[in-house]
Amino acid sequence: MLKSLRIKNYALIHELDLRLEGGLLIITGETGAGKSILLGALGLVIGERADSSVVEGHASKCVVEAEFDVSAYGLKPFFEEHELDYESFCILRREISVQGKSRAFINDTPVSIQQLKELGEQLIDIHTQHETLSLKDRSYQVQLVDAFAQNAALLREYRSALQKRNTLKKQLDSLLARESDWKSEYDFNLFQFRELKDADLKEGEESELEIELERLEHAADIARTAFEGAEGIKNSDGAALVVLRMLEHQLGQQSKVEPRFESLKERLRSVNIELDDLAAELDDIAQNTQADENRQQLVSERLDRINGLLKKHRCTDSATLISRMYELEDLTAKVESIEEEKAKLQVELDESATALEKAATALRESRQKAAPGLVSTLGSLLAEVGMPNTRMQVEQVPREHYGPDGPDEISLLFSSNPGAPLQPVNKVASGGELSRLMLCFKSVLAESLALPTLIFDEIDTGISGEVASRVGQRMRKLSVGHQVVCITHLPQIAGCGDAHFRVYKEVNDNQTRTQMIRLTDAERVEELAKMLSGDRLSDSAIANAKELLRAN
Repeated sequence: MLKSLRIKNYALIHELDLRLEGGLLIITGETGAGKSILLGALGLVIGERADSSVVEGHASKCVVEAEFDVSAYGLKPFFEEHELDYESFCILRREISVQGKSRAFINDTPVSIQQLKELGEQLIDIHTQHETLSLKDRSYQVQLVDAFAQNAALLREYRSALQKRNTLKKQLDSLLARESDWKSEYDFNLFQFRELKDADLKEGEESELEIELERLEHAADIARTAFEGAEGIKNSDGAALVVLRMLEHQLGQQSKVEPRFESLKERLRSVNIELDDLAAELDDIAQNTQADENRQQLVSERLDRINGLLKKHRCTDSATLISRMYELEDLTAKVESIEEEKAKLQVELDESATALEKAATALRESRQKAAPGLVSTLGSLLAEVGMPNTRMQVEQVPREHYGPDGPDEISLLFSSNPGAPLQPVNKVASGGELSRLMLCFKSVLAESLALPTLIFDEIDTGISGEVASRVGQRMRKLSVGHQVVCITHLPQIAGCGDAHFRVYKEVNDNQTRTQMIRLTDAERVEELAKMLSGDRLSDSAIANAKELLRAN
């Protein structure tokens, strides 16, 4: 519910601060007084487009701020989704600079115009004679039927089943598309996988083979070097060990004379032991290194095979080749298991289609069952507002493909004249009829939904007298539990309001300003009397005005 509206520097409004309440709020004023300006300001604060031309006079910017009680609308998920602080009272603010720059705020937090519009559309519903698009909107007509039938739970179940069916179908279609690609490459991938698997690769193997091949290719040189080295240390003429052992013996003999020889002898003994070990190791290498052409050929062939695979698969080492092998194994396994996966998805898809069909049938039957009651209710409401000869019908036509609103196209057919054929409401209803139709539709929705603040402008077009009085009474009933704002020229409607505001223009210092005030009871009588008889008030007009107020 709209609790307050503050407007500053918007068009002809210099500064306006309104406090509002629930029930039926009436706004009147002479033609051109600025009622459309007020609607424009409201549109601005709920995200409608605007430019710098709306900034009044020489002001730097205009500001429109509206405070709402949002506790009844279930809007907490919106605030959570957009990371906004949720409170039961919410302030929407829009600022337009003289340069045309626009800024929007929700509870003092900057937001995009789209976010402001998304929230604003759930808080204010502005209806004018020229804005009957919702009557042409099939989804609105479906909403009307579902609200009357109390189909919220059935619709959620249907939409959930539809989403599940569509998701599974998309998954199956995607699998079938990939199956074609996978199968076209299956034989080649399988061949490559088997080739790598047969190679029995080991990580780091190529480095070890390269070292072994190098050793085999130089076996003779290695054996000869090791043999000659061992011989040079211990067996040849002038061998190192022979010379050093003799020196060790001599040092031992002379150590009695020269004590320093004793330590040198011990050091030399360590050298001789090390040389002896070195000679033994060289001897072992010489004994066990032999040319092996068969082994050399095997190693060379193994290296060639690995290098060929590395080049073929554009890999740098055996580790990446092994990874490639596992990748090919996965690809071939997918093809080999695709039939099983397809069968599983198909079963799930069939089950979801059955569940969807069940939910669609339940929704369809609920709508069919509710249609006569809706038509009867609308007929009674239309009779209340002076359209007693109206005939209506809810037409349901099965869709070729199920949509988010259900399995059928739903149209409201209408005829206001006896004998005239039923046709879609937007094709046959006049402007005054459309306004009253919308009023009756809103009345039906109000029984089931938490409606936003409803603003009716020019709903009195094409009606007068008793019909106008009936429209006013219907709006008064609609306003029980809802906030309804009506801009009207008819005293019969104005007299039904719980509160009455007047819009007027005043000129001060050659400046024209639009003002709006709440009327007292006495001022209200005078305003209604002027609407009945013009500026020249008569006793009968005042009496009629009082009678209108007493009757309501």
